Amino acid sequence: MKTIISTLIVVAIIFSSSIATSQNTNKLTYKPLDKEFIELTKKMSQHQSDDEKSIELALEGLETLNTASYRYNLVFWKLSFLYAEMEQYDNCLEVLKKGQDEGLFYYLGTSEREFPPYLKELKKIDGYKSFRVKNEELKDSANGTSTTEFMVQLPKGYAQDTSYPLMLIMHGGIGSIPDLQYNYLSEKLSSEFIVVYTHGGIYYGSNSRAYDRDNWMNDIKGIYKEVTANYNVDTSKVILAGPSAGGYRSLLLGLNNEIPAKGLLLSFAVNPENWDSTIYINSAERGLRVALLCGENDWAIQHQKKLGYWFDKYGIKNRFVVFPEEGHGFPENWSYYMESSIDFLLEEE
Repeated sequence: MKTIISTLIVVAIIFSSSIATSQNTNKLTYKPLDKEFIELTKKMSQHQSDDEKSIELALEGLETLNTASYRYNLVFWKLSFLYAEMEQYDNCLEVLKKGQDEGLFYYLGTSEREFPPYLKELKKIDGYKSFRVKNEELKDSANGTSTTEFMVQLPKGYAQDTSYPLMLIMHGGIGSIPDLQYNYLSEKLSSEFIVVYTHGGIYYGSNSRAYDRDNWMNDIKGIYKEVTANYNVDTSKVILAGPSAGGYRSLLLGLNNEIPAKGLLLSFAVNPENWDSTIYINSAERGLRVALLCGENDWAIQHQKKLGYWFDKYGIKNRFVVFPEEGHGFPENWSYYMESSIDFLLEEE
């Protein structure tokens, strides 16, 4: 189910028209992930083949976790999909409506593409129309004041007289800072790096955001400039990172030297571009390195293979790892591959 969801999100969002125009960026106060949420998410992953157990765990989480982003993930990405998987569509709509009563709203597709896959079943249920109207009202209200946001995680023992490598992370077609925090959990990052998490200013759901199609690059470059002006960043050790469309954005910024990156950490990246050879040659001369981490069953694997070929052809040092039986998502033991890729990206010539 995870691969199907990821595929639909990327297809629906990456080149969709903007709902709103994000003109500014906003720095959020740093807030670490709740340890209870981390443990619950790991436990649910261990029981992902057992729908009933997963539902039980998600409901337990709703009893104790009060943060809106956590509740959104449990209600929408977990419970609604689990109930739909079991064809319990009444329960599916009911849990969504309960979340809506506390202010949650959901990513229910675009005019071009319907999402989630179970939506056609919910439309048959009494109460769906009023639910959908309220959902769009909540979404429109949120988008009236939306801005691209970022959060800075400083390394443990951060010292004013020491410079640190920087990792700047962008989510995929839709995403959020809390999701990135979970997917990029790493002792190496928390102890050695300044980490900047970003999410777009356009709401598709309470915790499902997208970057503005026209302004995202200026926003990310502005965030980079603000961070390097206010924190002790070693600008010779900058890594741009992201999954899926976040990988594509890292490519755009890195290959074109919009942000002077040392390395790109690309997780199951999509790449709809045919780059001019000069861009690769110039990137190789600057010493840019790339880690490209993909699943063998990813729908984008052919594009990723082409990228790997072009990196080799034009002299960009790269690490290309293909995970067996993995699709468009993070593999097991992801933190190991992430940290070993970081070492490769920052390796001295």
